[in-house]
Amino acid sequence: MLNKQKFKLFNKITISVFCLFLILILMKTVFSIFHSEASGVVANKIAFYVIDAKPQTQEIKIGELAPNGQDYSYSIEVSNFKDGKISEIDMNYTMQIKTTTNVPVTYKLYANGGDTNVIGNKEIIQDDNGMYFFKYSPQVGNFVHDVQKTDTYTLVINFPDTYNNASYQDLIETIEITVDVKQS
Repeated sequence: MLNKQKFKLFNKITISVFCLFLILILMKTVFSIFHSEASGVVANKIAFYVIDAKPQTQEIKIGELAPNGQDYSYSIEVSNFKDGKISEIDMNYTMQIKTTTNVPVTYKLYANGGDTNVIGNKEIIQDDNGMYFFKYSPQVGNFVHDVQKTDTYTLVINFPDTYNNASYQDLIETIEITVDVKQS
């Protein structure tokens, strides 16, 4: 009789622990599939001041990008002046946008409020560590010496809602923007 009671108690405890474990696994999976914390449009401003003829690079890590089909916009400004100091030489600049290939997003780049996508050709490159990147080379800009000028670009990123599944959870897309300036 005593063995039967111990067996029933052991059975109840085992079943309870198993059910608790199963509930925890299901909650984690269900929560991760249906949970997202994105809202609206991201509006960040990135500025390059090209007073001297040397390349500058800035990096954007996009962790809050959600697969909802919305456009996320980033404003990029390239200026030939800062704090009252203006470039003393004529300069041409090129912009390069390098992105990781982690997330299937689309990029568009608009110059000075225009409606034409100037992102350029997409090229796949590989770094020394074997990691792959997309490289875009948009149009060339220029500055005349002693004339203050700012070129404004809008980088629009779209993560289509067709990719709204758990395999894209916790992936971060990194964008590196380089402005290379040369004396003209």
